[in-house]
Amino acid sequence: MATVAALDTIPDVDARVNFITLAVADVADARRFYVDGLGWSPSFEAEGEVVFFRVSPTLVLALWSAAAFEGEVGAIRSGDGHPPFTLAHNVPARDQVDEVLAAATAAGAELLEPGTPREWGGYTGYFSDPDGFVWEVAYNPGKLGVALMEATTVTSTVDVIRTRRSVAQAKLVNGPALDHREVVEAIESARWAPNHKRTEPWRFYLLDDDRKERLANLWGEQLERTGSAPERASAKRDDWANAPGVVIVTSTSRPEADEVMRLEDYAASACAVQNLCLHLWSKGVATKWSTAGVTEHEGFWPLLGHAEPPADTRVVSVLFYGLVEEAPKAHRKLGVSEVLVDFRHAEG
Repeated sequence: MATVAALDTIPDVDARVNFITLAVADVADARRFYVDGLGWSPSFEAEGEVVFFRVSPTLVLALWSAAAFEGEVGAIRSGDGHPPFTLAHNVPARDQVDEVLAAATAAGAELLEPGTPREWGGYTGYFSDPDGFVWEVAYNPGKLGVALMEATTVTSTVDVIRTRRSVAQAKLVNGPALDHREVVEAIESARWAPNHKRTEPWRFYLLDDDRKERLANLWGEQLERTGSAPERASAKRDDWANAPGVVIVTSTSRPEADEVMRLEDYAASACAVQNLCLHLWSKGVATKWSTAGVTEHEGFWPLLGHAEPPADTRVVSVLFYGLVEEAPKAHRKLGVSEVLVDFRHAEG
């Protein structure tokens, strides 16, 4: 009973893995396999020493030189050594490293190394679980470490709304964490937007790679037709072609709809786009909502399977999506007091 009472005082530790570190014999060879062979994009690397892959918003796979691994963690298991990898639990503040290490040892872990300042600016310690698997507990004040913690804390609806940022096409990247099937799930969320008289005016077109490339070419042609310099048109074409994914959203009104109903349909479809963006952001996928003039190109509607522009239909969004290594800074010119007329709380 005394043991149970003691365990009751141990603070809970979140169920979370932020780093999986593999001790590799040759970092260059391992990098070739993951980058050249599998097509993964490094998030950070120090040549010959370590390579990081951000495989989800909150998880990084690290390839670390086995020699450096043994120098910091201890001998790799060969009989009684450690397994040739570590798991990492990152925390947002330095003092939490010591708290987690204490909680782990109280629960039966072996403390391998207490919290220690590292030359790269962080603070880490190590423990092994009862089976000998090694965990690093880390405070990483660098850009990637901060991004991991920010992604970890985006949990509530309010967090998702307030942290979502538009990310330019050129900064959207592909990677193993980008699941295009999640876009279909996001469209399921999108279609639950409010719509007057239940018109459900939205339609979604999820482009494949071939159509994405063709869309980029149409945009480049349209820019040149409307007077853009060839170099600008080429740059925009490349940005669009290299974006990992595109969804086009349209709004179609009933033939008998008046102008008010058409406005309401468009507004409902815009709400659907916002739902889509928020769903994807909650899964670590960034978006860029564009209303570019590519829709004026005669090849636009055939790209979507229509010989002619559909009747009573407007394009609401050309929505680009992908992973992002760093979200843009928050930017709003006006505060809530400048956009709200608050009769409820007004004095007098």
